[in-house]
Amino acid sequence: MHYRLIIQYNDWASEPLSNHLFEAGASGLEEDKDKLEAWFPGETDMDRVRAGLDAFLESLAELTPDTLLTWNHRLESREDEDWNTEWKKYWAAQPIGQRILICPTWLEPGPEHADRLLIRLDPGSAFGTGTHETTRLLLECLEELELAGRNVLDAGCGTGVLAIAALKLGAGFAWGIDIEDEAVRASRENAAQNGCRVSSHFQLGSPASLDRSFRFDILLANIQRSVIEEFFADFLRLLVPGGRLLVSGI
Repeated sequence: MHYRLIIQYNDWASEPLSNHLFEAGASGLEEDKDKLEAWFPGETDMDRVRAGLDAFLESLAELTPDTLLTWNHRLESREDEDWNTEWKKYWAAQPIGQRILICPTWLEPGPEHADRLLIRLDPGSAFGTGTHETTRLLLECLEELELAGRNVLDAGCGTGVLAIAALKLGAGFAWGIDIEDEAVRASRENAAQNGCRVSSHFQLGSPASLDRSFRFDILLANIQRSVIEEFFADFLRLLVPGGRLLVSGI
């Protein structure tokens, strides 16, 4: 048996909500406008998950008093039917901007996408499929930059999609950091899947934990606003003079 938790919410809350659900033990997510479906193993304490979900959304609402946040959720139980892979059927190749195509590892992109830069992703339990608006925004910004030979830092790397995209677009080296072990693991595996293992490095930690001698031409951060504010001084410290800081999130 497994559980499916269906949450109706304001769509601007998608990214922090997805992060929270993965941290709560979700094995897969399906996002559709203002609805999110999360799958959990049968042994999960769903009373705890739902109580934690309400507490998280209440705290998010307090952090954003100028933006109305409403939600409701319901729970369904299902018998096992290869539920570990059931959520994968909702994925498809995602063209982004003018040049990028994000495709799950279990699908083959169609010939209509042959002229795009292919990024293959398997999210595991890490967040960052490239389909969320804030992630797409940074990917589109990357397309506009001159990246040849540049060193890039992806702060809060998730699946590593931003770091991998930067390398595909010509960056010389990409460094990724995240506070979640699963994110670091997923980023390393996705980098290898995309032929970027040698030109990338992913490690556990925060921007404050990086050596003070480190400097990057471009710093990317697709994370929550409160985290951006917390580490903003570190972001500036880690940039070379004239470097670019690109941030997005909720």
